[in-house]
Amino acid sequence: MKTKLFGSVLAAALFAGVLSGCASNQSAGANASAAQSAGEPSAAAQVKTVNVALESGSKPLSFENDKGEKVGYEVDVLKAVDELIPDYNFNVELVESDATQIGLETGKYVLIGGGLYKTPEREQKYLIPNAINGVSLINIYVNEDDNSIKSLDDLVGKKLVPSTPNGGIFNLLTAYNKEHPDKQITITTGEGISVADRFKSVSDKQYDALVLPNNLGFTEIKKELGLKVKAVNPPVKINGTYFALAKDQTDLSAKVEQALKTLRENGTLSKLSETWYGEDTIKYFTE
Repeated sequence: MKTKLFGSVLAAALFAGVLSGCASNQSAGANASAAQSAGEPSAAAQVKTVNVALESGSKPLSFENDKGEKVGYEVDVLKAVDELIPDYNFNVELVESDATQIGLETGKYVLIGGGLYKTPEREQKYLIPNAINGVSLINIYVNEDDNSIKSLDDLVGKKLVPSTPNGGIFNLLTAYNKEHPDKQITITTGEGISVADRFKSVSDKQYDALVLPNNLGFTEIKKELGLKVKAVNPPVKINGTYFALAKDQTDLSAKVEQALKTLRENGTLSKLSETWYGEDTIKYFTE
């Protein structure tokens, strides 16, 4: 009798252990499934740290503040993107503009920024996610007392701040003159003129107008120097800006694209634009 009783107790204990193990496995599986559905990497997945590069000293896109912290519009956008991609961790470096593209081509970086436009040349060399990270507005800036200039047509006969030779603004104005042979804008060129000095020369009425992208720190410069300058609406041209990735980063590129779409849809990009540019530039861009 004792032998039979002991055997019955042992069998019951073993059966209870099996049930307990099954329950634990089911609970662990459910927790893992819940974590994955919440956008978190599973325990088996490993977070991959990758090096990404933005331009240094490029206010307000990306720069170091007085505390040595990396700040700026694109810095904040990358932080928001990183939060939406749990299986990647971005190690952000600020480097000279030339070093970003060289680093991307040599494999030092997997992603770069810098207010990049989408061009056929860049699309051939890099992966460009089909989602903007921001918007660059080409504006005409005039003295706050001047209400005579509303568009490029009104720059005919006006004295413009010199443009960088063969730069984007020079090419824009040159293209206008080719399209309007009977309305010629007087284009002068000059190098080594700081952005602050360009705005100041308009505020001081040395020049009638300045044509520049909005993402060169106008709001901050105007406030710091107390300038009497305003941007003419609507913008002359609207360009989406993009991140560029190495050709072998197809997985990351797809995830960055989806994250940027989400950030645009939920209003994050607009809020960051208002923070760094003083207005929602995202609203100007249409696909």
